[in-house]
Amino acid sequence: MHLHHLGDITTDAQTALITGDPDRVPLLAEDLGTVKTTWTKRGYVCAEVWTADEPILVCSTGIGGPTTAIVVEELAQLGVSRLIRVGTCGSMQAKVRAGHIVISSGAVRDEGTSHQYLPPEYPAVPSFALLRAVADAAEAEGAPHHVGITHCKDAYYAEKPDGFPRADDWRKRWAELRSAGVLATEMEAAVLFAVAAVRGPLAAALFVAVDSTLSPDETLASLRTAARVAARGAAATR
Repeated sequence: MHLHHLGDITTDAQTALITGDPDRVPLLAEDLGTVKTTWTKRGYVCAEVWTADEPILVCSTGIGGPTTAIVVEELAQLGVSRLIRVGTCGSMQAKVRAGHIVISSGAVRDEGTSHQYLPPEYPAVPSFALLRAVADAAEAEGAPHHVGITHCKDAYYAEKPDGFPRADDWRKRWAELRSAGVLATEMEAAVLFAVAAVRGPLAAALFVAVDSTLSPDETLASLRTAARVAARGAAATR
């Protein structure tokens, strides 16, 4: 099938793992099974992986809501019925330590793209069946993890707002979110949940908490664990 942005993709995969960085696609795919085919177009990278259970796509989205919406839209057109984001996040609670996995049970819609799909009072939440399966898979994997509300934004550097005209507003915003128990912040989950709600696939999202103490190799190892958790959770919902 020809997809406007992802190109000519032919697959029977019902599950796609989506991640921001295109360089992560081959690294995660190779850890899941045998890579059969890779497609690259417009900076997006997709790989079809054959696992013991089923074929899986691993695709990059780039950073942020608009590009994530494009990928979710086109994978839905392809017939993918389960979409799981595997990415990184910034911790917002002391208990969420570097290398821990955060599984989103819902996302604060502090970005713009989801509002093009759904009214503001509509919650950005994952499929409960897929959320439960991913949480069970994290438990079975023995991976340190947390399940709860996450935050989704457009402005990466708003986490350090000094010099922003709205610096005081952002500092207040971060304090409010932490006080409300929000676990982590990232840039894609709310959009994934919103577009999936409109287009029909089941959706879930899990992230590795990263900071300056985590080396690139440690980050990759944790992402590979998260991808295995995602694939195991997806298989449980077939």
